[in-house]
Amino acid sequence: MRFLAFFCFLGVVLLPGSFLFSQSGEGDSSQSSVYLLSPVDKLVISVYGQLDLSSEQRISDEGTVSIPLLGETTIGGLTVSNAQKLIETEFVAQRYLVSPVVTISIEEFSPKVVTVLGEVEKPGSIAIPEGRNGLPIQVAIAEAGGFTGAAQKGEVQLRRAGTPGSNGAGEFEVVNVSKLLDSKSKQSESILAGPDDVIFVPRRLF
Repeated sequence: MRFLAFFCFLGVVLLPGSFLFSQSGEGDSSQSSVYLLSPVDKLVISVYGQLDLSSEQRISDEGTVSIPLLGETTIGGLTVSNAQKLIETEFVAQRYLVSPVVTISIEEFSPKVVTVLGEVEKPGSIAIPEGRNGLPIQVAIAEAGGFTGAAQKGEVQLRRAGTPGSNGAGEFEVVNVSKLLDSKSKQSESILAGPDDVIFVPRRLF
């Protein structure tokens, strides 16, 4: 309810078309509204007519699952549809099955958070709703209580989390949140903060 309340608040403050989730295709992993499989997601993987090939498991920290006959298979970062197609292709390529039909069901989503620090009223971790890839940066800041009076809204820092299996942080970028709030930018220009990303709002220099 708390998230929905802030969502509605921002829907009033933002100008038409300046916000909401991108409806781009599956290839846009950072902005897409299509859920991407993540480490710790709990899945049921089944193959039609092949009960011995079915399994229930969580995606590993490296983004893999263990498929009977195929072994470790990387599906982290893929949509459910693309993961199903990948496994089907592997069964055919390795000549185990002729025309398999693989079904993946998400039994439990992994918990995901964005951390908001600096000049916001309530710094801390903000939960990403289940089934979402991230939060628009302005929504994450709103969930953290909004900017303080000393916030430098034009130079908000977004530190991307490293990819699964990598050592060290990912990309770093500076975001003009004032522009996101005030402009009539297209929905595709919204910036999503993903799981384990860190948003830092610096203090304005007087």
